[in-house]
Amino acid sequence: MPDSRLNGRHLLALGVGVLAISFAAPLIRLAEAPALTIAAVRLALAAPPMFVIALATGGQRQWRVLGRRDWLLLALSSAALAAHFAFWVASLQRTSVVASVALVTMQPLFVAIGGWAFLRERPRRGTLVGIAVATAGALLLVLPHAGDRGTLAGDAFALVGGVMSGCYLLAGRGARRGLSTAAYTGAVYPATAVLLLCALVVTATQLTGHPREAYVAMALLALVPQLVGHNALNWALGSLPAAVVAIAILGEPIGAAIIAVPLLDEVPRAIEVVGGAVVLLGVYLALRDARTLDAVSPEV
Repeated sequence: MPDSRLNGRHLLALGVGVLAISFAAPLIRLAEAPALTIAAVRLALAAPPMFVIALATGGQRQWRVLGRRDWLLLALSSAALAAHFAFWVASLQRTSVVASVALVTMQPLFVAIGGWAFLRERPRRGTLVGIAVATAGALLLVLPHAGDRGTLAGDAFALVGGVMSGCYLLAGRGARRGLSTAAYTGAVYPATAVLLLCALVVTATQLTGHPREAYVAMALLALVPQLVGHNALNWALGSLPAAVVAIAILGEPIGAAIIAVPLLDEVPRAIEVVGGAVVLLGVYLALRDARTLDAVSPEV
């Protein structure tokens, strides 16, 4: 069980983790390559270290005792994660950083809705209020784009990315039983990378021939948000209360928007700031529900 005391080292790890994942959206924008290529390279570079960490921490012993149902859930988790990355990267190529990151951050709400629809987990009043507030914020973000099909498609892709992330979290709830975080990610990340690379082949998407700067951005995407960010958050989760970690992650859209100003010369519009803030408020209200936290926190 996590220690309820706010340990300084783990708070530092939490801050580093949130800062690191905040670089994801700007780095995706800097990588001038097809969305599938960016997603595939990101996971292909991040998967081997995660697999090695899993082996070094006893992951192989944990995998041996998994049953057919467990492997099916791991496969579903991997497929959902692959779809999440593909859609979210495509979103960032079409809409603003603020809109994309805020909309995809609605994943805890999709977890609650999915739990209600498929697992008969009736959400509490706080979760329902949070869903309503976040939906209002999403409308504020999307409505100004109604006349621009390309930007509106980016908003839609971000929402689909959030839904797929929610599916990943829901499938992961069952798949993780009896698995450490390292064993779980050590199995899911390589499978996700393989699925994305297969998607590249099926769609005849070009993997090579892009600008050198694009590959540098993709490498940084694997290193900073994926390896440093997610591992720091998972380590912090081992000591800090789930509520602290889950709510701190809401800082990602804020961090991404701030980083995008000097890095991309992208200043968010007032309506985007208001809409994004309302979305985050809605997610925060939902995260105060212990059941929503239970669904989300193990899969940082």
